[in-house]
Amino acid sequence: MPKSECLHRYKKVNIGRDGNEYLVYRCIKPTCNHYIPIALADGRLCECDRCHEPMLINKAVLQGSGGRAMARPHCPNCVKSKKDKTNDEDVAAIAAFLEGNKT
Repeated sequence: MPKSECLHRYKKVNIGRDGNEYLVYRCIKPTCNHYIPIALADGRLCECDRCHEPMLINKAVLQGSGGRAMARPHCPNCVKSKKDKTNDEDVAAIAAFLEGNKT
């Protein structure tokens, strides 16, 4: 890979003027000034904003929740649902607490 190219890590920004909205993905790496219109980003390779692994921008990223493109694209492996927040240690601690309160 040439020195001038990088695996882009994107952030959604509005570069429109005078109240017009024109959304693009801009690379947030300090030495890169690359940007791409969101409508043309489908199928592009980029870096996940959370795990920093390579990923492809797809419809799930571009339509996100609520039908809007993700502000900082991340891969499906980095999506955390509310169900994932409770882990086995928390469940065990709650069960031990409840067992101690039984009289």
